[in-house]
Amino acid sequence: MRQVSESFPLPCSTSTFWRIFTDPAYTRALYLDCLKFKGYEVLQGMTTTRKLRIVPKINLPAPLARIVGEAFAYEEHGTLDRAEGEWRWKMVQPASATLPELIATQGTMRIKEVAKDECLRLDEISFEGKLFGLGRIIESTAEREARSAWALEVPFFLRWLEARGNP
Repeated sequence: MRQVSESFPLPCSTSTFWRIFTDPAYTRALYLDCLKFKGYEVLQGMTTTRKLRIVPKINLPAPLARIVGEAFAYEEHGTLDRAEGEWRWKMVQPASATLPELIATQGTMRIKEVAKDECLRLDEISFEGKLFGLGRIIESTAEREARSAWALEVPFFLRWLEARGNP
């Protein structure tokens, strides 16, 4: 199992962060426009819980590419606890007759108020590769993809915030 964490200072209040993060337009734009995912579908969307079906565009090492092909998709199940300032999520790979379970991934995103109109985003993710003999490759690939997503997501969030104001 591999665990990674990262933190990002943001120039907005926690309430502004959650308003943007739970906005369906932001989420759709994040996955499709920013991260360039191949598929995105809201299975359940509410202000405190959501389920998404996602088809990522990922660069896989050759051993995984042969197994996965173009078939990899997953569901993201997330729940927001506003009182704690915490988003908990897990990746659920739908059952498939042709694709084995590859990875178990879950994470927590905490938003902490730092000052007026400033907060800190703290992300923690754990990855567990499920294929015997390929677990480490799966975990390192997942970590690389998460770090690449963060590198795109944070500037995208800042542009979204700037374009829509920071009430």
